[in-house]
Amino acid sequence: MLTCLFLCAVSLTSIDSTDYQNLLPYQGVPTSMEQRDNKKNLSIGSVYVDQGAWHGFHLPNNAEYYGSFTGPLFIAQEYSLHLSDSLQRLQLINVTTDEFISFDSAASIDIHSQPDGLVQTYIWSDKKVSLRLSYSDERTATVMTELTNLSNREQQWQLVWRGQPFASHPEQPQQSLIAEVESTDNHVNWLFKPVMQTWRMQLADAQYQLWFDRDMSIRINAQSGYLAIAEPVTIAAKKSHLFKSAQRYFHTAQEAKVHGAPDWSLIEQQLADNKRRWQSRMDKLIDGGDKIARQLAVKSMQTIIHNWRSPAGALLHDGITPSITYKWFNGVWAWDTWKQAVAVARFEPELAKSNVLAMFDYQFTDQDEVRPQDAGNLPDAIFYNKDPQRDGEGGNWNERNGKPPLAAWAVWQIYLQDDDIEFVKIMYPKLVAYHQWWYRNRDNNDNGLAEYGANLHPAHINEDGSLNVEAIIEAAAWESGMDNAPRFDADASLQVWQNHQGGELVGYSVSQESVDLNAYLYAEKRFLQQMAEVLDLNADVQKWDVEAERLAKQIQMQMYDPESGFFYDIRYSATGSELMIDKGKGVEGWLPLWAGVASKAQAKIMVERHLTADEFGSKIPFPTVSVDSPNFAATQYWRGPVWLDQALFGLQGISRYGYHEQAQSLALQLVTEGEGIIGQSPIRENYNPLTGKGLHCTNFSWSASVLLLIYDTWLKQPEEY
Repeated sequence: MLTCLFLCAVSLTSIDSTDYQNLLPYQGVPTSMEQRDNKKNLSIGSVYVDQGAWHGFHLPNNAEYYGSFTGPLFIAQEYSLHLSDSLQRLQLINVTTDEFISFDSAASIDIHSQPDGLVQTYIWSDKKVSLRLSYSDERTATVMTELTNLSNREQQWQLVWRGQPFASHPEQPQQSLIAEVESTDNHVNWLFKPVMQTWRMQLADAQYQLWFDRDMSIRINAQSGYLAIAEPVTIAAKKSHLFKSAQRYFHTAQEAKVHGAPDWSLIEQQLADNKRRWQSRMDKLIDGGDKIARQLAVKSMQTIIHNWRSPAGALLHDGITPSITYKWFNGVWAWDTWKQAVAVARFEPELAKSNVLAMFDYQFTDQDEVRPQDAGNLPDAIFYNKDPQRDGEGGNWNERNGKPPLAAWAVWQIYLQDDDIEFVKIMYPKLVAYHQWWYRNRDNNDNGLAEYGANLHPAHINEDGSLNVEAIIEAAAWESGMDNAPRFDADASLQVWQNHQGGELVGYSVSQESVDLNAYLYAEKRFLQQMAEVLDLNADVQKWDVEAERLAKQIQMQMYDPESGFFYDIRYSATGSELMIDKGKGVEGWLPLWAGVASKAQAKIMVERHLTADEFGSKIPFPTVSVDSPNFAATQYWRGPVWLDQALFGLQGISRYGYHEQAQSLALQLVTEGEGIIGQSPIRENYNPLTGKGLHCTNFSWSASVLLLIYDTWLKQPEEY
């Protein structure tokens, strides 16, 4: 029995199991540097990347490209582009007959992905060719090509590789990409032309390298393509021969210099180490559930890992981006980071910590040259390039606003996974400063209830020196994370307040106190209280407890409407304030349950009244706006679609108050009804609550993180799907 249990466990988590093959759609061949759908997603469903590399690959989906890994895709600092249709296409020559062997003539063809790499196997009656692409380090994708002689007599074969980069971007056909091609006996190096097109492509002295583990005859053509011919090899009967090659992408010549040439003596050990790393992730992640649930968990983990970027440019720590396949999402956002870190901590706590630190590298201090008034806060988003205010050339870096305070939640969840008290010691003062910023810069009337708002920034001032009210309201909505939610519609009742400290202007608030923000702040006080306990900071423990109790009473008494049985924002006017009931119910109203700040009676009313199909119990539960709201729009970003983080908060909230069966049922409903959540499709940014259709961005990290957490909480026990 013990042996059976051990074997079953091994089978459950084995990285080589067929259960975990082809979980994402990597198949496709690029036809230009940039192919996107009308939502700005890359046309090919997914791209395989590992170890925080800035380049990735696809699998061939037609015979012409068999024997190659299509691409590569590379990230031009902030934009994912394709360098080639296939930069390393293999041709196999039978030296005895002087014939090219077509890969599609193989009797058996297996092309698949698995968590630790991409694999192709071609078998004929007398030979086998195996190709495997996986990453040996954060800048190196290695292709291992193995020829096996299946016959009883020796064979002689010659391998030839060829490839050519795309000449230019389709929107700028006159501007060539490649400045120069260098080659030696064992490698080709494409040097890119420097370009700084803020919204399309950004390159300095970047280069892409192809290395072989032996000397070749390499020829370069006029179109920057190459032909690499290996010396013929003789393979004895029933023996194999291995060829190693590597593709590397560097943002700068200095990066390339630091890495030097590949050390072929170390490659196999590096690949073995990476395989063990993946197996360790699987062992930590998978501990129950049926095959479909386990596949979903691994697919979610793969999605997150593909969006992992190692340090480069202004990114000082390993960070996880929202999506490598969406045009605008190759940076690191604050509240994305907090959600991602909670999930990543389940299988790789050190990466989760690094993701958090990547944002806190840019926590503002009172010595900051740009915004000392925002000491304690963080940028909304950081990218490879800083913005002009910080002497950079980037357009995506954003300090106009912050993001909801969930960092303490992330740090505490990481601590629960690995008990690293030193990390808590490092983060606690940073988190305290972050928390205090909200009350210093976003509590206009000093009543203990904070507002969303905007930082001091040139974008918030018109040319005549007046306030750009529209831009400030836009930034405040961004600060909430719910960009176009109805509660931030810029109507006449929504005003902009100026916030001062010591007589100095420090920022702006909009004239409403938001229930989600204050629920987050309540939860943060409780997380900080728990950290203070493990750090033996007794005075702080009492302080956080007193503050949390006071805030709880305010939320329960001032932000809840007994008649409708729901929580709302408070809107201020010249004559007073009122709950924003007329805007309809939004998913933010469930945050007091997630935070544990709602009373039991309030939670009971909300669950009994508002989890119906025509409110928040839709086909995909917890739409951002209640289905019966006059502002509900099923496909319009934060005006109806289900964002999985908010769905998770809703599920965790009702479960926290004892409604476990309903949470379990709604979690299963979400997983089974969401288009492509189960099966070989990219995980989407959000979902239509009425139809389940996947919307907007593909391969979205925080959705993948939520699905992993849903697996961890509700899907570990076998279920029928």
